Amino acid sequence: MMRRPLRWAGALAALGLVANAALPAVASAHGLVGKQDLPIPRWLFAWAAAVVLVVSFVALATLWPRPRLERVTERPVWRAPAVLEVLCGALGVGAFVVTVWSGFAGTQSATANLMPTVVYVVFWVGIPFTTLLLGDVFAAFNPWRAVARGVAWAYGRLRGGGEAPAPLAYPPWLGRWPAALGILAFAWVELVYVNRDDPSQLATMAVLYAAIQLLGMSVYGIEPWSRNADATVPGT
Repeated sequence: MMRRPLRWAGALAALGLVANAALPAVASAHGLVGKQDLPIPRWLFAWAAAVVLVVSFVALATLWPRPRLERVTERPVWRAPAVLEVLCGALGVGAFVVTVWSGFAGTQSATANLMPTVVYVVFWVGIPFTTLLLGDVFAAFNPWRAVARGVAWAYGRLRGGGEAPAPLAYPPWLGRWPAALGILAFAWVELVYVNRDDPSQLATMAVLYAAIQLLGMSVYGIEPWSRNADATVPGT
């Protein structure tokens, strides 16, 4: 007679564990909270971070002695129609404008403003995973690339179909160092910069990065600059 209650208790416990896993508690996004919010002592966090860093470098040096992703083989699966590409570019520009406007004019609270969430959750985490699964999706919504292509198209229309002046050849010695420096700068902002969750500061950095990209595209061409100097392009 005791087995049936124990069996029901075990079933209820298992059901509770499943419900707890399916409905987790609210978690704060990385980069949106301060160091004071750590759920463990600081000394434990510091030692754990140091151990993870050392083990990561040792594992990379041992298991990955030669570069394997230096030459990535890309295979196009599907190409979007021109109309859809223009629409996606317009949506990207609109989203960029709204996000930057929110950073400047919205509430300057990191948890209530749209800017930190878009930068650290959607852009820094969501887009890389989406790119891994679906390919270079961000290229269609890339706002500075869309603006540069729109300006080039408008310039050609104003000149009666004439082509814009040929851009300069991208310097081979420059390589992909601009993109690498862009990724390093972003990581520094997220991990080191004191005001990394300040919406207005993030909006200023976003506008500055977009201006740099537009300037580079105007000098060296849209596609060459995007492939080598844009930190948001996969494979750079």
